[in-house]
Amino acid sequence: MSDAINPDFPIEPIRTVEDLMDLASGMEQDAAVRYEQLAEAMDRRDEAALAKLFRELAALERGHVEGIARWAARDGLRRPEPAHFTWRLPETFGDEAEGAAAHILTPYEALAVAVRNEERAFAFYTYVSAMADGEVQRRAESLAREELNHVALLRDWRRRAYHAARPARQRDLPGSLEELRALAVGLEHAAADVDEAAAASLDGGGYPEAASLVRHAAEQARQRAAALAPAPREPAPGTAAAEGARAAGLLHPGALTPSGALRLSLRNAEEIVSLYLETAERATDQRLLEETQRLAEQAMGRLALVRSLMPDLDEG
Repeated sequence: MSDAINPDFPIEPIRTVEDLMDLASGMEQDAAVRYEQLAEAMDRRDEAALAKLFRELAALERGHVEGIARWAARDGLRRPEPAHFTWRLPETFGDEAEGAAAHILTPYEALAVAVRNEERAFAFYTYVSAMADGEVQRRAESLAREELNHVALLRDWRRRAYHAARPARQRDLPGSLEELRALAVGLEHAAADVDEAAAASLDGGGYPEAASLVRHAAEQARQRAAALAPAPREPAPGTAAAEGARAAGLLHPGALTPSGALRLSLRNAEEIVSLYLETAERATDQRLLEETQRLAEQAMGRLALVRSLMPDLDEG
């Protein structure tokens, strides 16, 4: 077995055009699947324009797969056999988080994932081109140019998503366990406040089972906040979603419909997960990283619960 050509791409060197087409077809095929997943995730967030973009990119990738097959047929080569080449999703929690990862991404994070993987594909084809010659080199260069066009488009969308999300993300992230505990107390209280209001709305709207589940989640958040309360500093502010709702009077009984209250709970849960994930990504201390990951796993469980209740309300 030959050594991998690059640690980022654990495959053997590309020696023939057919080998290149196998890999290119596999990369395009996997990208199409991932773009469909991102489109579905954006649908759930009511991000129609972004969902449309991802679906168009999925169609483009499928078109590339067909184009590669036509390219091979035209040149008298065998039909490409798509090689396995998976996208990289956020790795904060390892492989077990990948199944749910696409469903909790914000628009900016979804676009960042897409940009990183298109850049990875561009780097791959560029590397192949530099290491090959003749027809393999020429075709690798052509494929690299296509990926670069995708990168440019996605970078533009990512920049717009960053500026759109920036106001809600301007807060200091914890750099120590003490600061993390203070942040967590504020976030857990925010989760409890929002979920208690959602449970009341669900009860009033005739969804007692959903109300019971959300109320239990609120109780768990209060318990977590109490366990963290001995932190030697004041709790940090709650989430932007919770504070905005409180200021607008939306946490009072009857202020929101059951669906509206649950959507607020969803936005709040997403914000909490995002803050913990950002903290984990930037942590340089091992103890801080491990505690942040523990809190994030709990927050992801709450987010999954709220998401699971949304279809029931939509059908009701």
